[in-house]
Amino acid sequence: MKPLPRISFLPKIQDIFFIALFFAVLILGNRMLNLDGDLPRHLLMGKYILQTGSVPTTEQFIHPYLNRHYVSHEWLADVILYGIYFFTGLRGIVVFCAFTLAGAFFLIYQSVTVRFQTRLAAFLLVTWGALATSLNWAARPHLVSMLFLAIWLIWADKLRRGEKISLWVFPAFMLAWSNMHGEFIAGILVLFAYAIGWLIDLVLDNSNINKETGKNLWLALILSALASLLNPGGAGPWVSILGFVNNQYLMSRMLESNPPNFQLPEMRVLLGLIAISVFLLASKKERIASGQGLLLAGFTAMSLIAFRNIHLYGVVTPFVLAETLNAFNNVPILSKLEANLQRIESQIKGSFWVVASTLIFSILVLTSTTAEKLYQFNRTAFPVGAVEWLKENPQEGRMFNHLNWGGYITFHTFPDQLAFVDSVADVTGEVTLQYETVTRLLPEWGGIFQQYKIEWVIVPSDSMLANALVDEHRWNILYEDETAVILRK
Repeated sequence: MKPLPRISFLPKIQDIFFIALFFAVLILGNRMLNLDGDLPRHLLMGKYILQTGSVPTTEQFIHPYLNRHYVSHEWLADVILYGIYFFTGLRGIVVFCAFTLAGAFFLIYQSVTVRFQTRLAAFLLVTWGALATSLNWAARPHLVSMLFLAIWLIWADKLRRGEKISLWVFPAFMLAWSNMHGEFIAGILVLFAYAIGWLIDLVLDNSNINKETGKNLWLALILSALASLLNPGGAGPWVSILGFVNNQYLMSRMLESNPPNFQLPEMRVLLGLIAISVFLLASKKERIASGQGLLLAGFTAMSLIAFRNIHLYGVVTPFVLAETLNAFNNVPILSKLEANLQRIESQIKGSFWVVASTLIFSILVLTSTTAEKLYQFNRTAFPVGAVEWLKENPQEGRMFNHLNWGGYITFHTFPDQLAFVDSVADVTGEVTLQYETVTRLLPEWGGIFQQYKIEWVIVPSDSMLANALVDEHRWNILYEDETAVILRK
């Protein structure tokens, strides 16, 4: 029977999935811009690189660490983000975030449905993974790593299963990833899990093991690890990231570096995904490959150790668990429904809905004055009014600032002003400890002001420090609103 034209024009489930995720990010765009203070620092770094034509290898934006060795392992993403910002403002940043997030899970869903032909179950599982990662949705370069991880998983799995794929795509892709974001290490861990898993399977049953596959896995791992060193910092990103992870003080001070608190309602989606993972693995008759098991176990452990790893876990888990969904095809109702969906989608060609929706939403956002007003740095999250005052009334001397505002302040005042601290620069914990000493008014706080010759501060209006400086030390109030106060001695 000749397919009806109207059926062939319908969107596939994967198209609906992409559109829904894309739209969800647009809805949450303002929250993502203001979730933390990292984005302005990334924009400043991108601007600095484009203006100077070089990637800095020393700290340039906070005065306690000025000219100290610093590894910018996100420099390429910073350049891309600032380029988008320069031409389209924060609206373009939100559209970029929507594309990367929707693209990551679209690729995962498309890959598993093509391989296992389980559309409905895969849709629920991948959606669950996306919901888990929404806990980490913020306008930062780590969203690019989610997209890159999705692509990497698909390629690495083909290599694991012995499918034809060029080994050189791995080091070539790793070259871009290692200059884009520090989570390139996740790609190395994927190949490492598959390579070790191949060795385990070789020991358990060497009669069914393809030795050529093992050789390719180890070769891809070695080449990718070497390619990760081809960046302005060389091995610096490895040293910096591993040093940061092992810094107990910094890890304890960052909310996203602490284990997830499952007493919080928003964490139940992660708990549910972990629970369903256990159920699906237990109900599967045939065991999954050792590499898949190591991959899932490793990223599960990472998500339980630190909240900041949930976005990686949410990408990996649906991909690994997809092969456990074949059992649902044995349920008559689901099997019939799956067959009907397959028949309908087989008549649909092309990616019209994905392309059209991306273009339409993007044009609407980028040309809308309403979107321009919506996607802004909030006055309650950042010292917007105070910085506007500073531009008209620049201050001499060194400042002390609220940690989460450092990137925002320097983005608008650099090079005339350097921050005391921001949410990105400190990888040793030294300046963060000094910052806490001051904001908690510990006995040594006055000595820190003397050490760094602090002449003025910009801090929250209701902070202990602001009250102490005004009431006890008679500092002058230069500017004050509901968010920030600027004081000078």
